[in-house]
Amino acid sequence: MPKHPLYPLLLVWVFLLAGCAATQYGNHVTDNSSSRDTTIASDAAFQLMQLYPPASTRFNLQHPATDAFGAVFIENLRMGGYAVQEHIKTNLTPSSTPTPDDGTALAYILDQSSDVFRLSVMIDKKILTRAYVPHENKIQPAGSWVLKE
Repeated sequence: MPKHPLYPLLLVWVFLLAGCAATQYGNHVTDNSSSRDTTIASDAAFQLMQLYPPASTRFNLQHPATDAFGAVFIENLRMGGYAVQEHIKTNLTPSSTPTPDDGTALAYILDQSSDVFRLSVMIDKKILTRAYVPHENKIQPAGSWVLKE
């Protein structure tokens, strides 16, 4: 199949549409690669630093981050100056539900289709997405970050 210059953008758009169908947060990539996880997590944390001021933003993770990607992502956010409240499963009553003043909701979905990896980061009601492809035994972005507000 010939590579069209808009191919990466089209892939991101298709992934965005597919991501709307289900919101199973977390890492859904079956083969673990610490170098891939580190590259993508560092890239995502850097992008969040461009959009949200470190040292004055507190993220509340909306799901357990028990996978390797999640651990590296949280570590990068904290090293970048963010406060990160990890997910704690509790039985909240309506009066004890956290308010928006308690921080910014944060969740992620890392998934794969063939050789294309997609990271979607949900920040409150915004979705930040980027596709990645393997190239010469490394992972690299397949396009720019897309922000859906």
